[in-house]
Amino acid sequence: MHPVTMGVRMAYLLQISEADVFGRGRFANAKGNTECVEFVRQATGAPQTASWHPGRRVMECGSDEIARGTAIATFADGKYNVTDDLGQHAAIYLSHSEAGIEVLDQWNKQGEVRQRTIRTGQSVTRRRSNRAECFYIIE
Repeated sequence: MHPVTMGVRMAYLLQISEADVFGRGRFANAKGNTECVEFVRQATGAPQTASWHPGRRVMECGSDEIARGTAIATFADGKYNVTDDLGQHAAIYLSHSEAGIEVLDQWNKQGEVRQRTIRTGQSVTRRRSNRAECFYIIE
């Protein structure tokens, strides 16, 4: 069920310690794939992506306006599931600055959760997963 307080959508937060997210294949799905969504859903209790809505754009928030451990994702036209060549991505927010967003994330080829910086100012032809301006709080 979507977390709601007085009709307002709420963000999804990391429900385990940051230290417990590391380890090869720790957040795999039933097929053994380590997709970004699987990590975010397992670590935060977020529902299936069809229920996700974009909240505030991360780079438009002050650094003290987003809680460490908040689930974030790329959205296009208000939807997470897109079929264009620029793709989609989900991660756990740690912090951000003008240079970019510090996250915990994983993807299939990587096979495990790692910490990385998603930079600002990247070309609009780059995949959304590598463009900080494309990330929103998941609600």
